[in-house]
Amino acid sequence: MYSEIVGPTKDKGNSAIWTSFGLIVVLIAIVGLSNTVYKRYGINYSGYITVLLYTLIGVYVYKRKIMKYRYLLIKNELIFESLAGKRNREIIRVNLQSHLYFCPLDHEDKDKSAKYKSHYLNFDKKSSKAWVLAFKRGKKIHRIIFEPSGKLVELIKNS
Repeated sequence: MYSEIVGPTKDKGNSAIWTSFGLIVVLIAIVGLSNTVYKRYGINYSGYITVLLYTLIGVYVYKRKIMKYRYLLIKNELIFESLAGKRNREIIRVNLQSHLYFCPLDHEDKDKSAKYKSHYLNFDKKSSKAWVLAFKRGKKIHRIIFEPSGKLVELIKNS
């Protein structure tokens, strides 16, 4: 069994305190702008826009700052999980005996006529360290884009 956890990339210039402070300032500015729009122009749905913006910011913070991914290799099965705090949720399992290909994302040669379903399990969609693992389930070809370590790459290739 081999396991590795991949977290969001840390900005060296931004600490958690400055990120939190900036987020609070942005949220207060959104509420102030919403109140100004309501008072000046009488737009009744400005509260809905505020809730929508709060939700979008919350999803962004959750996806980019809180959530992590775990890659587990147990025997010939690769398991992908999402981690948030103490909770973990299995995303997908792949039997490595039946995968179609495993290569760096930059070297992937996709078939134009095939239907693909992509699963992005990394934080930077255009990363140079990203690999793709493709397998067929049903009529669709699933592509998992993730950033394994060098050791996991070798273990997958040897499976």
